[in-house]
Formats: sequence, structure tokens, C-alpha cells
Amino acid sequence: MSKVINAAIVGLGRWGQLLVSSVDQSDSIRFTRAITRTPSKVKEFCAERKIALSDSLEDALADGSVDAVVIATPHSQHFEQLMAVAAAGKHVFCEKPWTLNSEEGKTALKAFEAKGLKVAIGHNRRFAPNSLAMKEILESGQLGSPIHIDGHFNSNLAPAGGLWRDSREESPAGGMTSMGIHALDMFINLFGRVSDVNVQSRRVASPIDVDDSTLVRMNFENGCTGHLTTLSATNTLWRISAYCLGGWVEIRDQDKIEISSIADGTSQRTYPGFDYPAMATIQAALEGFGRDVVGGDCFPVSPGEIEHATTVLAAIVQSANSGETVKIG
Repeated sequence: MSKVINAAIVGLGRWGQLLVSSVDQSDSIRFTRAITRTPSKVKEFCAERKIALSDSLEDALADGSVDAVVIATPHSQHFEQLMAVAAAGKHVFCEKPWTLNSEEGKTALKAFEAKGLKVAIGHNRRFAPNSLAMKEILESGQLGSPIHIDGHFNSNLAPAGGLWRDSREESPAGGMTSMGIHALDMFINLFGRVSDVNVQSRRVASPIDVDDSTLVRMNFENGCTGHLTTLSATNTLWRISAYCLGGWVEIRDQDKIEISSIADGTSQRTYPGFDYPAMATIQAALEGFGRDVVGGDCFPVSPGEIEHATTVLAAIVQSANSGETVKIG
């Protein structure tokens, strides 16, 4: 295999097109095939990039020149597509969430592991400079021992009315599958494994039939606590705050960080060029996957973290439905 991997993408909606566009000039990964339900809608987009276009995943899986498949389809389709990709012996990059069912998630991961195939997930916010700085600060211990992590990812899902996210099957626990899963991954990235969750989720004012207020209280295996809020009927907000014995650190959007230290006072930093959708982070995630496939550094979200996040997401949905605390594992 050359140092540039050939990839096919399944699902070429708005986000799928951003994925492809982000690596137009990449020397790690290039898209050679696209699979979409209505090829006529993206015919010009693919023609400009010399991407072969069809409506059948089998076309990509049967193509020996395709090294990997990128999945950017509705969540409920992921498991079947993941299993087909593994059976075909292709590496995979899957948009989040990996699956909606924890047992299916584990089954798919085992299928790739059994064949020695690489897996990656589309948590591009891990590659944002403020996220990387926050992780470095916490791991350095400069703010002391961690205590609590708090996160918000809010947005207005009303424009999704009539589209695939406009269903409780695709969007259980409101905005968790489209937004909250990003914050959950960041929680796991920064504070480790979750031990239990207790969730309140309801529809308050949304014009579409999905919950618009989802509040997740959680405990971590290391004894820390967390609270994740995702609101799906208001303006966009991405914020993660970590509190420690010696102060706190907060990231907002993908370009801002604030550090408040008992010893050293408060400082702020902004990283130019990372306003939404922060194409550089999308590119970095795909290129990180490409390097992993050819034997470079491992993708920063491990299979174990993918499995754990999938299990926690399923527990959040279970707790949202029952109102009971759900233990993980």
C-alpha cells in the first residue's frame, strides 16, 4: 500500500461533502469512490474531484484499489455497513456515534480486530488546538488533581424537520447522538472511564418530536464527577470546563481557551483559523486515520474508547427512558 490511502465514502450529504473537501490537497488520504442514495445530487461535486459515484456500497467493497471506507450515513445504518466493510477487509473511519447499540458496537469492533483492520471515529474536536492544550494542562498536573468536568453542546435542530435526524429512532435522548456524543468523547478523553449515569431528558419547546433538554449526571471510575448538557432548541454553544484543586480550565468553540489558576491568575488564548466548522480539524482526523492505516501513529481515539463511549451512550438512552441511574458494564 502506498503512503496515500484510497478511500470510499458512504453518505455524501452536507457533512460527507465537508469530509471529502477537507482532504482535497492531502498527501495521506484521497477519495476515489462515493456512495450515496441519490447520485444526481452530487454528480458535479464528484466530477470535479474525479470520484467514481454510485448508489451501491458493494461497488466500493468490490474495488480492490479501495483501502478504506468512510461512513457518514444515518446512525441506525452504521452497524450493517460496518459489518459489510469488515467482511470486505477494508479499514474504516465511521462518523459518531459508532453504533446506537452497545452489543452491536462491540461485535463490529471485534470483526475489524479479527482481521487486523484499523478503525477510527469522526471526533474531529479532539484535534482542535484548544482541546489539545486542555489535555496537556490537565495531564501536566499544573492545576492539581481533577475534581469535576462540565460540558455543553447545544444547537438548533429545528431545521432538521423532515430530515433523517427528525426521529426518536435516530436521535434518542435528544441531541446526544448529534451533539452530546462529542462532549461525552471529550469527557472520556480528559477524565477517563465513566462508571454510571443518571439522565433527565424531555421535550420542552422543540417544534420537532425529539427531546430538546437532556441533562446527564455522571460519575467516573477515578472518583470524579461530571455533568453534560445538550439542548437542541437554542443557539449553538460548545463549552467544556474542567475543575481541579488548583484552578480550572475551559475551552469554548474550537479556538478559545481560558485558564484560571489559584497560583498564577487567569489567562486566555485564541487560535486563529479554527472557527466552525474548523476544516483543519476534520482534515487532521482523516489524515490521522490515513497514517494509522499505513503504519504511522495510532489514531488518538482507541478502539477501547470507541467501545466505552458506545456503551455509555446506550446507558444514557436507557437512563433517559427509565429515569433510573444506570451503571456501566
